[in-house]
Amino acid sequence: MYSKNNGVTPTSNNANKVEALSNKDIRLIQLKKVFDAYHSQPQTMKECDRNSGIMRESICWYNRHLRQVKQIYCIGKRICSITKHRANVYTTNPNLAPINPQLNLF
Repeated sequence: MYSKNNGVTPTSNNANKVEALSNKDIRLIQLKKVFDAYHSQPQTMKECDRNSGIMRESICWYNRHLRQVKQIYCIGKRICSITKHRANVYTTNPNLAPINPQLNLF
């Protein structure tokens, strides 16, 4: 019998490789891209959006995760080069992290 898909099935080797990645894998890849973007240069979330290609709304969630594991630092506020509004500047580079004076009190 004649098949309309000419022998190509969804489970064949012609399937898109993006479909093979699970949501968890995609999130981990995006988290790594965000971490690397902040590590290379301190920037705002919107600048990270433009540099990494990941939506700012998702970057908020990745910043939250990085804050929970104490791997991202807010180093100040400045005018964002994209939105022209005041925004926090983040980095994941520990050499640029602000020094916390309370570490030496106890």
